[in-house]
Amino acid sequence: MSTHTLSVLVEDKPSALTRVTALFSRRGFNIDSLAVVPAEADGFSQVTLVVDADDTPLEQVTKQLDKLINVLSVTEVARD
Repeated sequence: MSTHTLSVLVEDKPSALTRVTALFSRRGFNIDSLAVVPAEADGFSQVTLVVDADDTPLEQVTKQLDKLINVLSVTEVARD
């Protein structure tokens, strides 16, 4: 397992963070760190997640994140 840092751009809606974290919970991932800040564009937020996971399962979760309604983009920022 390795540590991955994901940056997720979401619409600034009340249910957006719940949908993102619920996806990780359903897949059995533990979120080590979570930070949410307003994005540069109005109406959007930047969610930064740190998770400890293998590459293949995390790739599947990343693809599923991209399909969520309020998610605009998913980027892996760092990998240790």
